[in-house]
Amino acid sequence: MRQNKNNQSLGSKSDNELVAILQARTGQTQTAFAALIGRYRADLLRRCNARLGNRADAEDAVQETLVRAFRGALRFRGDACFRTWLYAIADNQCNTLYRRRANRMLSDHVRALIALDYESHDEAARHDTGLIDTVRETLDELPHGASDVLLLRFYSDLSIEDIATTLGIGLSAAKMRLYRSIALFRSLICAGVNEMPA
Repeated sequence: MRQNKNNQSLGSKSDNELVAILQARTGQTQTAFAALIGRYRADLLRRCNARLGNRADAEDAVQETLVRAFRGALRFRGDACFRTWLYAIADNQCNTLYRRRANRMLSDHVRALIALDYESHDEAARHDTGLIDTVRETLDELPHGASDVLLLRFYSDLSIEDIATTLGIGLSAAKMRLYRSIALFRSLICAGVNEMPA
């Protein structure tokens, strides 16, 4: 009965009052956070779904937003209203998920193009000599280090850590080399595909 009364009394408090309770680290911290989030959760989900176009990704973004908001509540200064701060966190999470999804899609495309060149088992792909030639030529045009890192990642299916070890470079250097090689491959392959006769 008493818990229910506390929930009702917290529900009538303003965002700033609830944030103050959170920052005071009283026994009502979780209840105050739940009251705050209860006000905005549905809006967050709609916002993330509109930005990502995928309900599952939107739910992931909202979940991560809530975790980050709870962890960061002590640092909330009140320069903006709580809702604006919460939406900024959600927007950042959407951007992060969108970039990850784009990188996965790009990696899948690069993997498919390299696989098409090196181990094409699909009869139709084997006869598409224009695309196969474009992939081969693009890999040949890349600087030696760029083609090596792409082949290690997508043909040999090595992890970033294994690539770093194989090439004798640091982990961040391996990541940077891979991302730059993917970008270069993508720009060259797009130019090559656009020049192919229809």
